[in-house]
Amino acid sequence: MKDMKKKSFNEILSIDNDDKRIIEMIEKNPDITHSDIAKEIEKSQPAVGARIIKLERKHLLTKQVGFNVKEVDIKVAIVYISTKDVDEIVRKIENCPFINHAFKISGEFNVLCFIAASDLQTIEKLVDLCFRRDKNVINVKTNILIESIHDFVVPIDFQIEDFDGRYCGPGCNMAEDLPKFKFSQQSEDKID
Repeated sequence: MKDMKKKSFNEILSIDNDDKRIIEMIEKNPDITHSDIAKEIEKSQPAVGARIIKLERKHLLTKQVGFNVKEVDIKVAIVYISTKDVDEIVRKIENCPFINHAFKISGEFNVLCFIAASDLQTIEKLVDLCFRRDKNVINVKTNILIESIHDFVVPIDFQIEDFDGRYCGPGCNMAEDLPKFKFSQQSEDKID
């Protein structure tokens, strides 16, 4: 058997130790200044700024706005979906304003979603509408996040507060046979 050399993050991500230190410092304190980073890694402030821009372009430093699950009492469900055609489900949910994160995964289930709302009933209605009623879905398993051990930022679309379980929101790729979106229907009513 060939001796497989394990690649480091530096090799995989094409970064050096200074880049790694910058990432670690920003992870620990997102508000850290370029000056403080420059002092720590013994580089000039403009050099640090250039490195940060390079890391952002490589998608190794990103900013995400949302709520920290560890600090805010919002209900979050982790939904596992087993489908016949994973790409069909991905097309259906990729623009859904209520699916906070979604992943293709391996194993018995092939899609994993995070859904956040102010109450569990809203999450349950959304899971029923989007997944349990879909003929492409074989099985759905929902777990409710009890407590986050680490910081975990989740974006949230406040329109979920208006979700009533009958229709999804704007931008969702629901099946053709479902009625029009509740939000579109309300807009049309206002025009008349």
